[in-house]
Amino acid sequence: MAEDPPSSRHVAFAERFAAEPVNTFNAYASMERARLLMREAQQIEELYERERDLEDSAPWAWHGLEVVPYTLVGLATCLEWHARSRLTDLYSYKPDSIEPKVLEGKVAPRVLSQMIKARVSIPQLLGASITIGSAKEYLTIFNDLFSILDIAAKPESIIQPPIIEQIGLFGDPIHVPRVRDRLDELFATRHALVHEIGQGASARRTYCEIWGPSQVIEMCRMVIGVITKLERALTKHAPSDFPNLLTQDGYPVDERAQLASSIAELEDSIGAEIAARHPSAQADWAEALSNARKSLAAHERFFEDRKSFEQRFAGRANSLSRSGLRLRVALLTEIAAELAKTRAVSNC
Repeated sequence: MAEDPPSSRHVAFAERFAAEPVNTFNAYASMERARLLMREAQQIEELYERERDLEDSAPWAWHGLEVVPYTLVGLATCLEWHARSRLTDLYSYKPDSIEPKVLEGKVAPRVLSQMIKARVSIPQLLGASITIGSAKEYLTIFNDLFSILDIAAKPESIIQPPIIEQIGLFGDPIHVPRVRDRLDELFATRHALVHEIGQGASARRTYCEIWGPSQVIEMCRMVIGVITKLERALTKHAPSDFPNLLTQDGYPVDERAQLASSIAELEDSIGAEIAARHPSAQADWAEALSNARKSLAAHERFFEDRKSFEQRFAGRANSLSRSGLRLRVALLTEIAAELAKTRAVSNC
């Protein structure tokens, strides 16, 4: 008996993080991870300061610990996650933006069967299969996203605060690194930490270049600032139904309100259509409508039971509720489509 072919790592990734009902392959997850990394770096900085205050402080308090710079790997992953998840959102929202060359070599028959089994979509697979290793690659994703969504602002201009020329003590200009340059520094450092041993002149007693907690915290602030500014631009200018939008405060927009509005519009439209053409079916429609609303309300109360369902994370809270509302929208959409077919036939 032939062995099953090995699973595609991209399908496995998408199934683990992007598949419903719990989808963490989104911009909020990237921002929340960066915030967590900064909080931990701040705690480490406090630990260093307490140790230095001791009369016989440990050498690491002054020379650093090699593990600290590896926070930079996590920060680069946050940026990569941000770009990949937003590309997935774009392809899900506008499938016609997927160019044929993007699909080349990505969806082999073996991979396609795995996708169907794992319920992974083409946009999710494409988002999972790209890598981001430089500021150029990161910003290119958002340049394309903004262009397709007709957002006039340029991502590089959004993330770059105004540069104020400063003059040094002896009249020399002080050149402050641009945000793009600092992003490239982060990606280059991530590459070195992951793929190189080091042993350079600045390696000191360990095998990699040591970043102190304060330097790491500064990089955390920069990464959080970049993600926040790009997300605020999307919140302000992207269509209201674009997937996984955040509020101006950086938290997920509650999709349930939008879904409830869509349900109400569809129900009203279907009700009007039935009243106009099939008055005899009004009683049946009213009964179905009442039962559906009672069912949704009962499930909503059930999903709020914190003893049964975890509600801790803003990105995951009420995911079951959203799933129920999406199914309702899908059913109503099909009902409206069937009514439209019978209307077309009757008009012939």
